[in-house]
Amino acid sequence: MQVVRQEHVQSLQNRVPVSGALVPGWQSNAESDLQLIADETTYITDPIDARRLVFSQPVQPGGERGSYPMDVRGVAHRAQDLLRTLRIADDIQVGTELEFNLFKGVRFATTAELNLVEIAEEDGWACNAAALGNGYRIGHRTLHLLAGPADQHAKIRSEICEYLQAAGVAAIHHAHEAGPSQHEIAVGHTELCSAADHVQLVKHITRTVALRYERTATFMPRPIPYAESNGMHVNFSLWRNGRNIFYPPDGQPGQLSREGMAFVAGILEHLQALNAITNPTVNSYKRLNHFYSLMHPPGWGYRNRTTAIRIPHFTSENDCRVEVRFPDSSANPYLAFAALACAGADGIQRELEPPAEERGSPKWYEQPFNAAQCVEAMAPDLRIALTALTRDTPFLTRHGVFSDALIEAIVRDGSFFWHWAATTPAPVEYQVFFGH
Repeated sequence: MQVVRQEHVQSLQNRVPVSGALVPGWQSNAESDLQLIADETTYITDPIDARRLVFSQPVQPGGERGSYPMDVRGVAHRAQDLLRTLRIADDIQVGTELEFNLFKGVRFATTAELNLVEIAEEDGWACNAAALGNGYRIGHRTLHLLAGPADQHAKIRSEICEYLQAAGVAAIHHAHEAGPSQHEIAVGHTELCSAADHVQLVKHITRTVALRYERTATFMPRPIPYAESNGMHVNFSLWRNGRNIFYPPDGQPGQLSREGMAFVAGILEHLQALNAITNPTVNSYKRLNHFYSLMHPPGWGYRNRTTAIRIPHFTSENDCRVEVRFPDSSANPYLAFAALACAGADGIQRELEPPAEERGSPKWYEQPFNAAQCVEAMAPDLRIALTALTRDTPFLTRHGVFSDALIEAIVRDGSFFWHWAATTPAPVEYQVFFGH
């Protein structure tokens, strides 16, 4: 009988062997062996079914924690360390607002014989024509901040937030959003990597609770044509020596500091490359093309929700922040938050200045076409975003936050899905062109 030493048993429990070839962008079949190492600081009990949850980091056999270039939590930690090393900030606080839909049912298929999508939602305008019966009908009005009895999903959102609180995630508010069966949950600020962990928990708990109510939750950027889409608004504040460096030193109300303006400028400087990471799916651009003009450089503004970056109203250091509005929840939050932090840090290092504040509310159909300005605009599709990323990588790789191998994997996998979508006819094409 073989005697297994206790420390060996503990090692086996802390390192779980997995096949890296089964995870897109990780390993080839020829080098598939990986191990997952538990991050002991993230142990929580799943509030829904009382199982223990833990966030893990992959390593290659014999490697140390943080050594694997595709480890996204490692990327997030390195982004935090970068801002500390550069003495920009010793505390990077991130808070998120996630939008999603709750559907009664959904079916879809893309095969040689079927090309369809069918959605059953229950509080949009389409439901007004449903069979006669009791119940609240919306009419043609905005669905934003619906109150009962029109808000049919308030109980589901409340339960989601209760479970989030039990899991240690501070749910700040929840509300019905403007679109059919569309909702938003905002969670409190925490350090960058933990904020990405919280995004994963929001998704897990939202989907699980929705299923209990016989609903399907999706964070897809734009699931419904002609309707509002789902974003992931990312709020940053950087702190150094206990002070929010975005807050103006003289305390001037409503004005961001010079470092805050440089952070904004850095994000706008690298906008299209960031799109490849913060908006990594072909569906992401169905949302961006609808709500952000491609005809002029997307800018920033105080309290302006039509811009790529909004500076919300603030009266103190605690609520002074920069809200980045263009990301969506199809992004890997660890990579998205890290990339945005790197871009902002680059702006601060180079003392960049953003363009003039956008004070209007431009719509895409109001803009004259200007090819020269389109170069600086939001990427119009995933292919252009991926091309921009290949040309604009130093702000991500210069200090080792992102590896060249990880950038190559992002571009390779994104290109595959872009080509797949570009060569697959969509139902709308049949509607427009079938009779030609």
